[in-house]
Amino acid sequence: MSKKYRVVLCLIMLILSPHSAFASWSFTYDSWEGHPRIGSSLVPTGIRSGVTGDLDPIFSGWETDLVLLAKAGFHERVLWQHPVNGSLLSSSPLLFDLLQFDWTIGIKQSLGSKQNIFLGYRGSYEQALDSMIEGDALDSGTVLGINPWFSSYGGNTLYGTLSGIGTSLVLNYYYNRQEELLDGLAFEGTLFLGPKLLNTNASYASLSAEGIGSLLLYEELDDKKHNLYSIILRNSLQLTYTLGSHIPFSVLQETSLGSLVRGYGYCQYPLDGALANRLSLCFNGPEPFTKGFYPRLVLFFDIGYGFGQLVNTSISSQTFLSSAGVSVTYSLLSYMDIGYQMAYLIVGSNPMQPGKTMVGELIAHLRY
Repeated sequence: MSKKYRVVLCLIMLILSPHSAFASWSFTYDSWEGHPRIGSSLVPTGIRSGVTGDLDPIFSGWETDLVLLAKAGFHERVLWQHPVNGSLLSSSPLLFDLLQFDWTIGIKQSLGSKQNIFLGYRGSYEQALDSMIEGDALDSGTVLGINPWFSSYGGNTLYGTLSGIGTSLVLNYYYNRQEELLDGLAFEGTLFLGPKLLNTNASYASLSAEGIGSLLLYEELDDKKHNLYSIILRNSLQLTYTLGSHIPFSVLQETSLGSLVRGYGYCQYPLDGALANRLSLCFNGPEPFTKGFYPRLVLFFDIGYGFGQLVNTSISSQTFLSSAGVSVTYSLLSYMDIGYQMAYLIVGSNPMQPGKTMVGELIAHLRY
């Protein structure tokens, strides 16, 4: 580890160590991700979790917590830009595996019972590997190894090294007035700063914001308060914007337009800005035997707009995407949904499945 990373870590630990020794710790979960070649992404191949410790409150009556998170994961990544000129590819992307480790240290400050703010540091180490399906022929093209893929396009001036150490500063605001995802409003905004001084191959700022509104249209309960049948209307409005001289693919995984509109894929349509609206009508139930176990049918309509320049280039572009479809899932104790989603692509195409207007996939969501 270079000197600049050791300095950052030592400063953080020096500030936090007097408090953490006396904290009361509890488990905390952040997120999980799978690998499409391992159980169709339904099996977690990477989990970010850790512990939260109580600190002396900064403001009287509002909790102050020390948050420590870590992740170890094995995932697949797909890059859709020409490695020399940065133009979008319609086929034969770079498909590779990624061994990923990251760690997060920060302070979460409550601002009342419904909102909080988080300020912290996230470090990461990523090792790019040739795909486990190298040589296979997919609809999008034959999967090549990393070096042969770059050679086929005449070099690599856009992406730089795919492996290395990353550092970012994180500011997050979270507001939630939803009642068990049934009714109410929620908002989350996150800012990531990855200065060149602290990174081997990145220099960027990334802003994302999401507002969610849920309205319970109908509900019928039995004598045991089990949900016999309910209908919920949900709408999510998402905005992402990134800027910088080098935006890493770990950021594109979350901010590209294809990541926001159902039926498309991660890292597809990577532009500076993306705005997407996701409308869902959810039919839930029944749960006649055990509370928290029930089927769910979701009808959805998504629309998205990408604007600005293709990331890491000066190529101006704009893209509209839209899809409509249905998903059928089974909810497990309100923590996990697992099922199948079918999307009809109204505007735009999914280059991983060229020529198809109906795109189906297994889906899983985990909340804690």
